[in-house]
Amino acid sequence: MATSSSAGGSGAAGGAPGLKTYFKTPEGRHKLQYEKTHSPSVLHYNHGAGGKTVSEMTVAYLKEKPVAQGSTPSTPSSGSGMRSAAARLLGTGNGNRTLSFAGSNGVSRAVSGSSRVGGGIGMSTSVSGSQAVVNYDGKGTYIIFNTADTLFISDLNSHDKDPVKSIHFSNSNPLCHAFDSEAKDGHDLIVGVWSGDVYSMSLRQQLQDPGKKPVASQHFINKDKDGTANSRCTCVAWVPEREGIFVVSNADGNLYVYDKSKDGNADWTFPTVKDQNQLMISHAKSSKSNPTARWHICQGAINAISFSPDGAYMATVGRDGYLRVFDFAKEQLIFGGKSYYGALLCCSWSADGKYLLSGGEDDLVQVWSMDDRKMVAWGEGHTSWVSSVAFDSYWSPPNSDEAVESVMYRFGSVGQDTQLLLWDLAMDEIAVPLRHPSSGSPTFSSGSPSAHWDSACPPPTGVLQPSPRMRDVPKLSPLVAHRVHADPLSGLEFTSESIVTICREGLIKIWARPLHSENSQRPNSSELVAGNVISKDKMITSPNKAGASSSSFKQPSSVLFS
Repeated sequence: MATSSSAGGSGAAGGAPGLKTYFKTPEGRHKLQYEKTHSPSVLHYNHGAGGKTVSEMTVAYLKEKPVAQGSTPSTPSSGSGMRSAAARLLGTGNGNRTLSFAGSNGVSRAVSGSSRVGGGIGMSTSVSGSQAVVNYDGKGTYIIFNTADTLFISDLNSHDKDPVKSIHFSNSNPLCHAFDSEAKDGHDLIVGVWSGDVYSMSLRQQLQDPGKKPVASQHFINKDKDGTANSRCTCVAWVPEREGIFVVSNADGNLYVYDKSKDGNADWTFPTVKDQNQLMISHAKSSKSNPTARWHICQGAINAISFSPDGAYMATVGRDGYLRVFDFAKEQLIFGGKSYYGALLCCSWSADGKYLLSGGEDDLVQVWSMDDRKMVAWGEGHTSWVSSVAFDSYWSPPNSDEAVESVMYRFGSVGQDTQLLLWDLAMDEIAVPLRHPSSGSPTFSSGSPSAHWDSACPPPTGVLQPSPRMRDVPKLSPLVAHRVHADPLSGLEFTSESIVTICREGLIKIWARPLHSENSQRPNSSELVAGNVISKDKMITSPNKAGASSSSFKQPSSVLFS
């Protein structure tokens, strides 16, 4: 059964009663290393009639600064020579030097005075009050999160609680964001806002600039040629292996495909959607149009988008309660499945692209198989809506004494119940339907909700399946259940050294893994950026198996069922 949060230490985290500063897993103790948030002295304004926005989080691995070789990726602002200098730092090629400062992200700062104001590790202030430009030449790991009308950037490896950068949006609240570590030019960060518009920009260029407005950003206006504005953004995502292509989902069930190399103000129009419940994919008539295509996917909001690691498949979850998986290049629905109750709010792929997680308003976590095109397990443990799910691609399974190897996964989920749940998934435990008779023949008619699940063959391509009966699908129990925040949680990320959680109010907590929390001198995450990418690539071709030659951790040998 799950490890209770009461097993943690006696100290309260962040001053909130009942919150523990660590939790235990079979691998050891995960300690609360530090917290990050926006400054309480900063006043924020919520634009629009949508009320308070929810803080979302993106972990960005910034690679070595390219050596300047002539052209810049975007046109800098003309009002500041300092900004122009920052833009010139973004050329092509490879950097050859990593700077470091007090164990942070390889950041060096030019100190122009003895006093320091604002607490940001990347900012210093002279006696006269003029800010010095930070030298973000090195690679590093950053946390990007939004609150009200501001986008914040924090140094993951710095113990400083305050962000190193804040970007204010004067006309609309930022709602969602995504970072592309493989971008071939400077624009690697996209931000979707309440109005439905999208901004692309360079993360390094924002860090270099001392101002509070987006620098040299590209503005993609989400209005058709008749001037009709579209609904708010709900999610943005870069398409892996497709340079410069990203997608934006909206609250009206539409998803738009953009090319960052094209003008964001070009006229465009798409046919009227007559049936809100039907999939409809339309392409722009002009090659200059941006967006280049519109996918009408469902009635109601698309709540989340996730691409398989190779970019071949796109998963969406929506207000209608369906998970849908598409072949992105072929623009074809592969399969879909429904929640047990209410909307689905989040989804995420395993690093090998074989499995999908989803969670939502039924308080459950579902595991979906790409090979079988169906739900293969569900997990119960949350007491409120599940807001974020993710596989832990840095976790390694234990050595096994069993002769037969078993593929194993570790994943996590957070919800509005303020809890972080960790789960173990051993695929040999759920490979065979539990209710098949010894002959292996399906036991249900084609009209049964469980007919697709019990069938040995995957359902036909393009079929949206009803939810199977819960008793017919293996049930998972969490390995760990720990209350990590006082407020409802909205995001979860795994890094090589930590588990990162964020609540709706914008408080971020970094939980050090046992291997790192027990070391007094912890390595810099920026030194491991390249290694993290390699680790994920290895998982795509070689999933975790019990019986592997080595492992950093120990853990139970099977999934818990109840």
